[in-house]
Amino acid sequence: MTKPGQFRGQAPAAGGIDADAFAAEFKAAAAVLWTLAAAVLGRSTAVDDVLQEAAVIGLQKRDQFTPGTSFTAWLGRIVRFVAQNHRRRERRRRTEATDPAVIGETVAGRAAEAAPAIDARGELLQDMGAFDDALRGALLQLRPVARACLLLKVVIELDYDAIAAVLRIPAGTAMSHVHRARALLAAELRPQETPR
Repeated sequence: MTKPGQFRGQAPAAGGIDADAFAAEFKAAAAVLWTLAAAVLGRSTAVDDVLQEAAVIGLQKRDQFTPGTSFTAWLGRIVRFVAQNHRRRERRRRTEATDPAVIGETVAGRAAEAAPAIDARGELLQDMGAFDDALRGALLQLRPVARACLLLKVVIELDYDAIAAVLRIPAGTAMSHVHRARALLAAELRPQETPR
């Protein structure tokens, strides 16, 4: 007979973390894990699927967790790998249209995404949706690790040591990714001078 939190056919975790502690730690780390998955995927539509799959894998491997270490970093690595695998599967499934009309619409849509959030006088545009689209487009130009560093720093407000632990990279590398990502976003979102 299996105990609550134990999968059929598995022995209880000898070291690791029990199922109740896993659930509590997962809940506490949810915002960081969600942001990490969204950063790797480049969009938020499949994040819940990735987190669910990562949670199942984490539960199955919870005996590999070392007590006293960062649960968020440990599960963050699993989330990152699951999200990367999900992206690879999506890329293989994706096909580009070859119909000239569809290509024209796609190009026009991408040009509309580049609309700046402020006009030449520095005033906010009424349509902030254009800014959201431009920001999303600029974020998608970043590599997944750089995007994850930036979002974990700006949105979740983690310090560089915490970002480094979650992504298993040196803190200086996390800092460098954030600095370069901010510079790229500033350049991409800077309003274009209109010729006179």
